[in-house]
Amino acid sequence: MTSAVSFSHVSKTFESRNGRFKALDDVTFEVPSGSFFGVIGSSGAGKSTLIRTVNGLETPTGGTVTALGQNPADLNRHDLAALRHEIGMIFQHYNLVDRLSVMENVLHGRL
Repeated sequence: MTSAVSFSHVSKTFESRNGRFKALDDVTFEVPSGSFFGVIGSSGAGKSTLIRTVNGLETPTGGTVTALGQNPADLNRHDLAALRHEIGMIFQHYNLVDRLSVMENVLHGRL
C-alpha cells in the first residue's frame, strides 16, 4: 500500500530571542493511503508543528515530508494550493463543527 503522507527524519527548530527550540526531532513514520490518522500528545509536544509541515505552513529544518507524492516545502504557491485542496486536516477541537460527523469535519473545506 502506498503512503498518503510520509515523514522521514523530520526535524524542526525554531529560533527566538531566548535561543533555539527543537519542536520536532527525527520523526519518521508513514500514513497509509485511505486511512484516517490522528496525532495526539501533550501540549507543546509538536503535534501542530508536525501537521503544519504536511500542508506547507511550516518547513522542516531537517528531513523530508512527502504528501501525496509531493514535498510541500518544494512547491510553488499554485502547486501548494492544489495539494492543500487534496488534503483534509483538522488542527484543534475548536475548529470542529459540532453538528458534523468526523468525516464531514475532515471534508468541510471541500463541501
